[in-house]
Amino acid sequence: MAKKISIPLELKYDFAMRGYASFVAGILHAIREKYGSAEALEMYERALTIGDRIKILINRLLTIFKIEGNDAEAIAKWWDIWFELCGIEVTWLERESLNVRGKVTKCPWKIELRELSDRCSIFNNLVIKTINPKATFERPKGMCAGDPYCEFVTKIEE
Repeated sequence: MAKKISIPLELKYDFAMRGYASFVAGILHAIREKYGSAEALEMYERALTIGDRIKILINRLLTIFKIEGNDAEAIAKWWDIWFELCGIEVTWLERESLNVRGKVTKCPWKIELRELSDRCSIFNNLVIKTINPKATFERPKGMCAGDPYCEFVTKIEE
């Protein structure tokens, strides 16, 4: 019997994360080629919301990590978990109860086709609206849109 190969957990994670991100990008590219960018983004959003899968994921992380409340700080705590899970490097530029602003410098979800760069906005809006329906999301800069980094702003309207 062959000896079982020992693969470090960090390598397994990296392999899985890159594979998952690459698969999502590949699906978006294929749909874009056949039907167009708008349809690819529409299908992406539909896939996230079928069966409330994104809400279930968001609430699961909120529960596991005991994140309470629905202010911008609670949203930022959720993002802290997501960024760590995905290997996203972020610097928080502002972090208050009504506003958070961050700068992403490394992201496995970066996609080459600029016309699909709104993929992140779709995901981010679903996250923040699940935590607080009054929250708004803005991305003034995006790596997928050709900028050197992503900048995002979440605000809670009083």
